[in-house]
Amino acid sequence: MAHFVIAGAGIAGLASAILLTRQGQKVSIFEQVADPIPVGAGLLLQPSGQAMLDNLGLLGEVREKAAVVHSLEGYSGSWKTLDLHYASVQQDWHGLGIHRAHLHQILWNCARDLGVTMHLGNGVSDFELHSGQVLVHHQLGELVADGLIVANGTRSSLRDRLQLKQRHRPYPWGAYWAVLDKEDWPFPHILMQRYRGARVMLGILPTGLNPLTQKTCYSLFWSLPKSSLDAYQQAGMVGLVTRIAEIWPEVADWLANSTQTTVAVAEYADVRLSSYHQQAVVVLGDAAHAMSPQLGQGANMALIDATVLAQCLEQSTGGRHDVGPSQIHEAFAQFSTRRRRHIAYYQMASRIMTPLYQSHYPVGWLRDIGTVAGRHLPAVYRQYMLTLCGAKQSVWDLRALNANL
Repeated sequence: MAHFVIAGAGIAGLASAILLTRQGQKVSIFEQVADPIPVGAGLLLQPSGQAMLDNLGLLGEVREKAAVVHSLEGYSGSWKTLDLHYASVQQDWHGLGIHRAHLHQILWNCARDLGVTMHLGNGVSDFELHSGQVLVHHQLGELVADGLIVANGTRSSLRDRLQLKQRHRPYPWGAYWAVLDKEDWPFPHILMQRYRGARVMLGILPTGLNPLTQKTCYSLFWSLPKSSLDAYQQAGMVGLVTRIAEIWPEVADWLANSTQTTVAVAEYADVRLSSYHQQAVVVLGDAAHAMSPQLGQGANMALIDATVLAQCLEQSTGGRHDVGPSQIHEAFAQFSTRRRRHIAYYQMASRIMTPLYQSHYPVGWLRDIGTVAGRHLPAVYRQYMLTLCGAKQSVWDLRALNANL
């Protein structure tokens, strides 16, 4: 039985722990935070991520907490520029909007029930590669592991210890997030967005059940330059409501009357690696490929990473529990190879799309004309949707149909 140490108890780390434990491997999670309750609001699970959750046997439980999202609509003023429908690709496809805390709790409970060892308030601080194994340094000591899975997020310092060509570039744009309860919002199955050029993007995502109130909730997100965040925070809730009223009065009223709602700030970065492994160390999730949230792929990519890693280990070991260093190194190398095209495509798409939605450039009209024109060109529209669904492996993967990557 091999012993795998996972740094980070986020989506990628927990999903990996579940799958490797089911393969009969020993798994230990080291999480720096003593109470790892996710900070944030809603996320959108695409068909690709849903397929991974189905593979984990958790999709039904997730559905109970989530909201079904049938389409995405975006408006520049009163002009509907974005109009994407999941069923246009496959009739049974849709998105699932869910609060991040619910998804995390479902994964956490599953890992706990499987007996995964979890060390909370005790993160991995460093590692050394020795004779095919890994000497893992954590906050309370050290241990020898057969493999180290780095899944501790965008700001991972462990990633920097790898001898891999890499880049970590913070985005100059961030976002305000808030979770708002409402039983009578008129768009319960639509992700709605409002734009003002490329400078302003305000959206409402159906988010299923609020984990605090157990009421139907929605996530409000407002994209802003990071340089503006301090001024908006100083203005407080009143200032935020006033500014939103200029763009979307109904949402401003909703926010103003949600007295128990707190507003969080999110910041993003672009992370790129030349490879996703080095010997007995592999990197997953945002630690490996963080990108702009414009395509809504973060959680989906993390779930795919965990699934592909487990598949590679199963293939390299032939299902045996007595795994040697050579099989682990081979499995991690296969993971890098299998994930390269998919990650590269979405990083490229993110680089192209982000300035159209988050920048000071006068390119909003180009985005609007492009999305409207694409809506009337079936071949182009289909590629829009396949990209959104997480199903494409590359630019030339024109017939992608299977979300189970």
